[in-house]
Amino acid sequence: MAKRLQVDYVRVRDVNFGEETSLRDGILTINKEEALKVVQSDLFGSVDLKIAKPGDDTRILGVHDIMQPRCKADHPEESYPGMWGKLAPAGEGRTVALKGVVISDIYYAKCNIKYYMDMGGECAKYSNFTRHINICLDATVGEGVSDLSYTIALKQASLSLNVWLAKLAIGVKPDETKVFENKPVDPERHLPRVAYVVTQMASNDSWNFFYYGQSAINFLPIVVQPTEILDGAMIWRYWEPNYYLQEECYIEELLERNGKDLDFAGVVFANNVMKITGKDAMSMIAATLAKETLGADCVMVNKSGMGHCQLDSTFVFNWCQKFGMPAAVNFSAVSNDEPGDMLVVSDPKVDAVVNSGRNWTLHHPRVKTLIGEKTNVPCLINVDPWGPFDHTTNFCYQGIWSQLGQNYFTTDADIKRPGEGE
Repeated sequence: MAKRLQVDYVRVRDVNFGEETSLRDGILTINKEEALKVVQSDLFGSVDLKIAKPGDDTRILGVHDIMQPRCKADHPEESYPGMWGKLAPAGEGRTVALKGVVISDIYYAKCNIKYYMDMGGECAKYSNFTRHINICLDATVGEGVSDLSYTIALKQASLSLNVWLAKLAIGVKPDETKVFENKPVDPERHLPRVAYVVTQMASNDSWNFFYYGQSAINFLPIVVQPTEILDGAMIWRYWEPNYYLQEECYIEELLERNGKDLDFAGVVFANNVMKITGKDAMSMIAATLAKETLGADCVMVNKSGMGHCQLDSTFVFNWCQKFGMPAAVNFSAVSNDEPGDMLVVSDPKVDAVVNSGRNWTLHHPRVKTLIGEKTNVPCLINVDPWGPFDHTTNFCYQGIWSQLGQNYFTTDADIKRPGEGE
């Protein structure tokens, strides 16, 4: 039986600090003292919350996660089960979400991928996240605290704030409701049965994803319920915005089209491994699950990760083809004229490629406000982060290390920036 997930979205039009934490008429007010108690940890050297709004002359540095505040309406303590909340099946029941506001975590530990973005000016239009009001969790590493311990503490603090704010929407009439359910399709309709196979990157303790709180390192490919992914069963610890999972547009579209022009067979998750022999084996197992367990006729191949995961996707593509399942693979930074600088695959058999992103060279002016000033952003080494400077974006704005969804600057177009009108 397919799980049925209802997500009720309550639109947030402004966020301010004030005396009482409340959500009224689209205005989110946060008592900062109360909020800091929610996120406080002995592992932090310092902790602060800052608000950055669309159109602000503000640059945010060191962004390492972005999430929409969400929680389970009937059992908030079971939100993000196994990772933050109590263990319980995800992907069913009612979830409430605050739309138009995100929690952005500033990350101070070592990592060679950290995002930055301008909330205003010409550069802002290249990221969908600048459409949202960003509540920035700015927590530094405590003295003597390991990178891993800090990473765990920051994720826990962020999810605690996430649920604490989302609970304000439980009794509020939603502005929008979406229902996700993968209902069985009558086989007599003979619709093409489509599986979705995704390779994730889990290569060390910090660059890792968790399924019901279980580390994906050394995971074998598994079949998962699509609604579980939309509902917090899977969490990236760091390096990718979890917003991409909360609003995973490929899963959402496959569910929307199920029973119309396709039969959505389900989702297979595989983990990126480092050795070629391992990539080949994992990809064969993933393709076998799509073929034998899900009964797929064809496969959409996707990934979250860099060049390594492009190789995994290529292996999956080729195994699907060997098993008689036509496949299409999603890559970023692929040009019609020449390969993009992030494309590492050159295989003539991979002949059905979706171009999901590209790089932009942008001029960044000097800004009045810099959030996360003392976190280093490796791609901005030897650059004054206050500006002005020119930089080629790749992951900095669109997040195109991942192709999982919602990483396009046309995303969230219904949330208007200043000057775009209602």
